[in-house]
Amino acid sequence: MRRIKKCTVFLLLLCLLLNLAGCAAAQKPLRVTLVLKTVTEVAEFWGTLLSGVEKAAEEYGVELKVLTSPREIDIDKQIELIRQVTADKPDVMILSAADYDRCAEATEEAIAAGIGVVAIDTDVNAAGRACFVGSNSYEIGLEMGRAMASYLPEGGKVAVIQHMLTTTTGIERTRGVLDALNEAGNIEILGSFCCDNSTEQAQTITTELLSADPEIRGFVCTNEVCNVGAANALVELGMGGRVYVVGCDNSQRQIQFLEQNIIQAIVTQRPFNMGYVAVQQAVRVANGEQTDDFVEVSCVLITRENMYTQENQKLLFPVLR
Repeated sequence: MRRIKKCTVFLLLLCLLLNLAGCAAAQKPLRVTLVLKTVTEVAEFWGTLLSGVEKAAEEYGVELKVLTSPREIDIDKQIELIRQVTADKPDVMILSAADYDRCAEATEEAIAAGIGVVAIDTDVNAAGRACFVGSNSYEIGLEMGRAMASYLPEGGKVAVIQHMLTTTTGIERTRGVLDALNEAGNIEILGSFCCDNSTEQAQTITTELLSADPEIRGFVCTNEVCNVGAANALVELGMGGRVYVVGCDNSQRQIQFLEQNIIQAIVTQRPFNMGYVAVQQAVRVANGEQTDDFVEVSCVLITRENMYTQENQKLLFPVLR
């Protein structure tokens, strides 16, 4: 009888310990690592996106780690960071790939190691990545190209300044811009010129193109960095408002240029939403839930004429909590 009581007590204690261990495991936070393709100081877009990531991580109880390459063109460094994530083995990696193809192998190694992968802003050509959270870059390009064509009803010479040759944002936005300009039928496209995500290089490209051909009527710029660079060049040359500039993103500098009519239109993304949604999807992936292959974050074309509407003011001047 005493032996039965001892066995009963032992089993009860064992069940209690197993229950406590189960609770501890359940309470263990999900570990998510965000790998950005450049530091947040390069463009306001990344700082806003990171704010969205951090807000969602706080609300969902996610343990967040952030890794960044110093420059977007440092692709080898980002590949090294991806492999560092694989060694660290978080539950999910949120990745903004600096090169659609070159980052694929290291990303697939992470997936093979059991790490869920959510692509953000730029996609990666990796089999097995769970989903891509971002804007439709081709549609952004079409929007920018059509906006430029609307400013030039009689046609004219237009150049495209592309931020990167290797990212889906750079590739797809440029493709959309060129398709829209060709669709207009009366635009002479001088070509696309890559600035390697450098404001200074974008400014130099703009200055050199205008020096070589003062009849250029417009520049379409595929992100914040090259948009600000082109606008800086026009200000320095005293050509602001005489040459049309259409861009993407909505940094404070871009908004100032829009108010001054140096930039005529910007396609505004929602980077805070993008970051927040990426963490939501990461939690779903970690919990084994189904996710859509592409989770789209919408964009809006903002001009000097519509920038002061209540809805657009919320986009241009978001309150981050």
